[in-house]
Amino acid sequence: MRRVMGAVGTVILEILKWILRIFLGALKLVLGLARIILLLFVMVARIFLSFVRMGTF
Repeated sequence: MRRVMGAVGTVILEILKWILRIFLGALKLVLGLARIILLLFVMVARIFLSFVRMGTF
């Protein structure tokens, strides 16, 4: 009985470990996407501000 409970505990730990890996991978993907969106936003903002600066002088 003790051996069965140990095996069940190992399986549960393995499942939790895989769930955590999937969650961390998804989080990494979301943060990478947010970084790309912010970089694009900064690039567009710089171009817009340069056009505004050219228009005022």
